[in-house]
Amino acid sequence: MRTATHAIGDAAVRHVLDTVESLGPDARLVHRVEHLESVPDDTVARFAPLGVIASMQPPHTGYTRADRSDEWSQRLGEERALRAWRLRDLRDAGAVVALGSDWPIAHFDARSVLATARAPRGAAAARAGLTGLQALEGCTSHAALAAGETSAAGRIAVGFRADLTALGVDPVDAGGDEVAEAPVRLTVTGGHVVHREV
Repeated sequence: MRTATHAIGDAAVRHVLDTVESLGPDARLVHRVEHLESVPDDTVARFAPLGVIASMQPPHTGYTRADRSDEWSQRLGEERALRAWRLRDLRDAGAVVALGSDWPIAHFDARSVLATARAPRGAAAARAGLTGLQALEGCTSHAALAAGETSAAGRIAVGFRADLTALGVDPVDAGGDEVAEAPVRLTVTGGHVVHREV
């Protein structure tokens, strides 16, 4: 059975990782930690070997401030706030990082997810963001893996669901700000064109 555990705090995330570890190697890439925000070094290093997927919402970085005077940072304290949204650290450690918006809490626009994954804001502004390719993977193939839909979604291929959006810029090569404001040229849902720029 696939699980998605909403765990933000250090102890909760460690508990999920410990539980998955106790299940043995057959549990790889079927469990995920949802809403991962503050991650200690020793925890970052455990995701990939255990095959636990990190599900993160980069637009949430915009609800914090670089000087950590915001409520999120104040409640977590300086030590935990300094470990905010370690997207790149998790990817560099070999973890699968699925990205989302957290709609309806945050805006659903995938362009914002791609942009803030590349250039985190607020408390995470000093952290290295993902590359353009890593951000795109987070919204496509890694998200499909987290949802258990790799045979139907996450890439453009014959027999797949054909849910896709074509932007006016290349989301891998264009800058984050360009991606955030890119015109949407085409949207296809379930193989049906639902938007086409005229």
